[in-house]
Amino acid sequence: MFSQEYFENLPENPDPNKCFAKCVIPDEYDEEIITVTTRPEYDRLEIVPAVYKTEYEEIIIRPASVRFVYVPAVYETVVDTIWIKDEFHKLTVHPAEFEKDYQTVEIKPTTGNWVAGEKDPDCPSIDKSDCRIFHYVENPAVVREIPIENLKAKEHTSAEGIKGDYRLVTKQVEVSPAHTDQEVIPEKTQTIERQVLVSDETTRVVTIPAETTQVIKKTLTKKGGTTAWREVPCTIPDRGELLPIHYALGSHALTAESKRIIDQYVLSRMRENKSSLVEIGSHTDARGGDSFNQSLSERRAKSVVEYLISKGIDSARLIAVGYGESKLLNDCGNTSTCSESEHAENRRTEFKVF
Repeated sequence: MFSQEYFENLPENPDPNKCFAKCVIPDEYDEEIITVTTRPEYDRLEIVPAVYKTEYEEIIIRPASVRFVYVPAVYETVVDTIWIKDEFHKLTVHPAEFEKDYQTVEIKPTTGNWVAGEKDPDCPSIDKSDCRIFHYVENPAVVREIPIENLKAKEHTSAEGIKGDYRLVTKQVEVSPAHTDQEVIPEKTQTIERQVLVSDETTRVVTIPAETTQVIKKTLTKKGGTTAWREVPCTIPDRGELLPIHYALGSHALTAESKRIIDQYVLSRMRENKSSLVEIGSHTDARGGDSFNQSLSERRAKSVVEYLISKGIDSARLIAVGYGESKLLNDCGNTSTCSESEHAENRRTEFKVF
């Protein structure tokens, strides 16, 4: 049987056949059952129905009145002549008549002008232009014969009588007009069954007992969270089974999906094998400071342990270990350039059963 105690330091002279694991001490709690009143005692009012008696009453549902009966008009058939097109006079237009003629139009009047002619041989002037002889020349008027038409007979009309058209129509002629006759309608009654109130509706008080429920209250008796050493079997495997547990960036809180995975892979196995011990190991990638990563991995491992304790697993069967970035699965160290998927490979939680 292995010791369930935690040591602050490794033994100075350990037994060579014993092995120790660096663990995160879980919190220890005392449990008590408390009764909580979920609903206090109270008075409820119940309705006491009203009481009625039956009575019968005859009522007039329709008073006496008169009714008017329509008597339609009476007609007889006659044949009548209806003119569908009246007589009229059709007019014919006779166009005007013309005769051809000519009209003489003077388009240019008679004109005259002086025209320079031969030279005067006896002219003493040195300027030869002074010795010209001028003659007056008359130009006759220019006329043009324009063809025209003279009105011989004015435009007029003549009328021709056109007969109208008629149709024989059979129609109804009123012999006696429509009228109404008056008839008396007697009243109509009905016997009604009535419910008459004897006693009005009231209330009575009914006391409802209080409702309670029992809950388990945990009280912290010993604060964990510190790093200590604990004796473990020397046959712990180097690698544990990988749990696909994910956390928010920089957080150690478990998500609902992470709790489902813990229930499926760890809690079920520990319930099947009551003597098994489990180490919960949490790892980070190399990004961030070493001390921060170590602290974050310890808090994450502790979160898993505390969740299993809340499910009824004895704390003595659980070991929480934070490895920080000390056990990378690849070469993505502090100085390496790696993809997000490569860094994600190192962010893991493992459990070892022994």
